[in-house]
Amino acid sequence: MTKENLTEIEKYLKSKNLSSAVFAEVYDHFVMQISELMYNQENSFPEAFLQTKVNWQNELKMVKADLFSFKRIAEIEKGVLQGRFRRMMMIASGFSLVLGTIFYFNEHVYLYMQGALIMTHLLFLIYHFVFRKMSLSEYQKMAFHPLLLRNLLLMLLILPLTNIIFSTTKNLWEFPLNHMFVTFSVILQIQLLNFRTKKINVLMV
Repeated sequence: MTKENLTEIEKYLKSKNLSSAVFAEVYDHFVMQISELMYNQENSFPEAFLQTKVNWQNELKMVKADLFSFKRIAEIEKGVLQGRFRRMMMIASGFSLVLGTIFYFNEHVYLYMQGALIMTHLLFLIYHFVFRKMSLSEYQKMAFHPLLLRNLLLMLLILPLTNIIFSTTKNLWEFPLNHMFVTFSVILQIQLLNFRTKKINVLMV
């Protein structure tokens, strides 16, 4: 293949807005498959390129990134992204469960640990603002990240039901579940900022 052929492949894949890691992997596959079609089946580059695009049409079709997102990404990117989201939610859920349990048994220890998490979050924010990794408007948009919206929706659905089921008039502060939602949100935001620092795609603007 010529340099112009490689440039055409690169241009096509860049139009799919793939992350750098996924782009590199798919690019290698494209080059290899096109080369095989050209040399083994004696196809011209346009024919081989078209055939390869057809072979990859399902993986590269543009779909909604998430139920709570309007952004469209390639199907193959969505698979990677959703796997990353699941791991992030598992980590956040683990922290939430631990801190919720701690709150139930010892509120003072909980406050120290929650304070440490909030400080970690603030340090990440300061880093991003000082080194201009993120603008204030971008941080404001992060509030509408799909994972945070899911957490908010669950909180709005579950907390009222909890109060109804237990028929309580107690202060919301006294319920571990409320603190678990707060912890979940803080841990998610820390992870989002961490991934942004590493330039890993998590649907951050």
